[in-house]
Amino acid sequence: MRVFVTGGTGYVGAAIASRLVREGHSVTGLARSEEAGQRLVELGVEPRLGSLGDLEVLRSAAQQADVVVHAAVDYFDPAFGAVEGAALEALSEGVGRLVYASSTLVLSDTGPNPVLEEVSASPATLQPFKLAGEQRVLEAGGTVVRLGLVYGRNGSGLLTALLSAARAQGVAGYVGSGEARWSAVQVDDVAELFARVVVSGKAAGLVVHAVEAEAVTWRAIAGAIARNAQVAAVSLPPEQAAAAGLGPMAEQLTKNLWVVPTRARDHFDWHPVGKGILHDLEYGSYRR
Repeated sequence: MRVFVTGGTGYVGAAIASRLVREGHSVTGLARSEEAGQRLVELGVEPRLGSLGDLEVLRSAAQQADVVVHAAVDYFDPAFGAVEGAALEALSEGVGRLVYASSTLVLSDTGPNPVLEEVSASPATLQPFKLAGEQRVLEAGGTVVRLGLVYGRNGSGLLTALLSAARAQGVAGYVGSGEARWSAVQVDDVAELFARVVVSGKAAGLVVHAVEAEAVTWRAIAGAIARNAQVAAVSLPPEQAAAAGLGPMAEQLTKNLWVVPTRARDHFDWHPVGKGILHDLEYGSYRR
């Protein structure tokens, strides 16, 4: 199949793009620079120079593709929501089916029990642009894949930042009781699910959770980070954690993001094989 990928040089997008190439698809990727284009070439992806603001480039690429995978994201650009909204509109005008990488953060707080894919995103989310993106994609008949806390390949901005902070400060912090439970997923398992969604005829208009069966507490994550960095794990009040660099994420880390991957399993026969975030933090790709 012909697949156009945005965000193909990013942490998650690169894993998806390279997996699609290995599956034998003809993959084209959006590249904001010649340097980014060269990174795509190294993955076996044909670069298409342009940014999310180049709407004609997006329309043309989408029209030439069977499926569009939108994995581009910039969490630090306050204008990203507006840019992405226009980009999604342009991408949805193509003939290709749209597959959107979202996040379980759109749920804000799942409460004490795991939730299914039918649960709606929350207006209180820290990522309102993702909520808007999900709505646009579903209205266009596309597929939304909500990623849990992605780990693996010594990546993920949140995990690497927490590891760096632990090594620099001599402690690994968790917020409050640390009992908030999050669902996680290994980045190569994410790529496997996207590869299955791309070729499936069962995906139109669906929200799919990309997570492992078992969720983990932030206290356990901090413990694994502490053992990696050979420091102590300590509880921090939300205000201290926010001041230490977590900002609004500090409060989010006191809330559950615990979801069930029912549709991924039942519709796409997806069974993640990652050894788990705690194992990877302590013994795997995050070891120095």
